[in-house]
Amino acid sequence: MLSGAILIFYILGGIVFAEKKLLLKGKTKQFFLSEKENLLILQFGDEATSFDGEVKSKFKNKSVYKRAISEAIYEYLHSYNIPTHFSKKFADNQLQVKKLEMIPILIVIRNIAAGSLCKRFNVKEGMFLKYPIIEYYLKTDKNESVFIHESHAYAFDYASPEEMKHISRLALKINAVLKSFFERRNLRLVDYQLEFGRYQNQIYLGDEITPDTSRIWPIENGDPYLKKRYSFKNGAAEASYKEIHDRLVRKR
Repeated sequence: MLSGAILIFYILGGIVFAEKKLLLKGKTKQFFLSEKENLLILQFGDEATSFDGEVKSKFKNKSVYKRAISEAIYEYLHSYNIPTHFSKKFADNQLQVKKLEMIPILIVIRNIAAGSLCKRFNVKEGMFLKYPIIEYYLKTDKNESVFIHESHAYAFDYASPEEMKHISRLALKINAVLKSFFERRNLRLVDYQLEFGRYQNQIYLGDEITPDTSRIWPIENGDPYLKKRYSFKNGAAEASYKEIHDRLVRKR
């Protein structure tokens, strides 16, 4: 039973680490049980991945940047009445979040042509799209994402037609809000991933929105061609994360 579970924590260098009661472990984060049955502790790790998850590196306190970026974005979305799983900051590297029943559909929003989209449709990287593209991917047990049509979701009973329509509308609202939020901080939200879940018979945004799940480009001197790119390979990852953090968090 999950109710009444007690967490044991230890502190190292000002960062709290959960010692046991692990519920779920991902590539760069873990979920732990809390004292309340309907809440979890989301703990970020210091591992870093690129948007496609292929390039990996690690640097100290990356988990703190991720927590701060996620918190800033969730709080901003809440100001627009967008429901998310975020409850409050729990520690420098942790958030307290609602326990969602996750829907295994990964939503990818694309605002600017980049990555696999350019290869699939033979378009130039950096092209501004007239309308945002919403793509759906099924998350499998093998940590793979399979490109699907929206109808697959309700044909295989992952979500109802009504839920998928609501998720699509909510994703577009999130995109409109976040594009403006990022642009006012001289950042382009090129493409990014969203995950949703059920909580008390409603759909909530879950997981995280960080440079690990997003492709973000800086706007430098009004650069219309988006020539500068952030790098998340090895030594460049920390500087890129810090710059994105400073633009998003310090200019709230």
